[in-house]
Amino acid sequence: MRYLWYWFSLLSCIGYPSGSLAQRSEIWRERPGTWLLNGGLGVTHYLGDLTEAGNLGYLRLGVAINGAAAYRYSPQLTLRAEGQIYYIRGTHQNTHLEYNNLSFLSINPDLWVGAQWDFWPASDPNHVIIPYALAGVGLTYMTPRAVFSGQLVSLAPLQTEEVKYNRLPFIARYGLGVPIHTTERFRLNVEATYTHVFSDYLDDVSTVYPDLIKMDPFAAALSDRRLELGLRPNAPGAQRGNSQCRDGYFILSGRLIFVINTPSYRNYRRIFPR
Repeated sequence: MRYLWYWFSLLSCIGYPSGSLAQRSEIWRERPGTWLLNGGLGVTHYLGDLTEAGNLGYLRLGVAINGAAAYRYSPQLTLRAEGQIYYIRGTHQNTHLEYNNLSFLSINPDLWVGAQWDFWPASDPNHVIIPYALAGVGLTYMTPRAVFSGQLVSLAPLQTEEVKYNRLPFIARYGLGVPIHTTERFRLNVEATYTHVFSDYLDDVSTVYPDLIKMDPFAAALSDRRLELGLRPNAPGAQRGNSQCRDGYFILSGRLIFVINTPSYRNYRRIFPR
């Protein structure tokens, strides 16, 4: 898979401890029934029709900020609900399709619910830290825009491919996380997630060029931007995007987790002191 190297890069940071440090995994222990609040700040990387796989010199990074509530259901399972605002962008510049001159940027919200599964229980004597996998489903609201004549223009209402697409698609999120520091009430984790969007219009590009003559002139100018480079416009039906591959976005974030200190949690920590 083309995203495998993201997960491999994260997992390569997870080591196996020596026996003298093995009992340190106990510091991650939380009582089942514990509530946690957390927030994160991360870097985004969009994957779709206006990016080029392997073009590491032009990643077009963005930013994401999120907040979540989580509930420790069992020693290894945590349930989680999260809201997020993320900024993504893409362009044909510096790709093999540079002559098509399309671009977009978007500031979108998303909401999702899911679960985290710790790789090992906190009582495992063989690991200093306990990484986890996460997965869930939700919704995002797509707001693709582009800069045209110095102005920021919303693309979805223009129907640049003569398609009125759903701007509130389902999403599926999955990823990996690693706790890197903890105190009695706080945790600091690093997470890498990929969000699969069940739409190919996250970037307003999916199928073919429409017949520009039949379109509103302003919409036509945003549908095919080759004229800005002094090139002839594409013929109707020419390939504009790849509808066989849905869009998505990758996020690498740091997360600060706050453990809600209930009486039962305090008693639990006394049983398992640091």
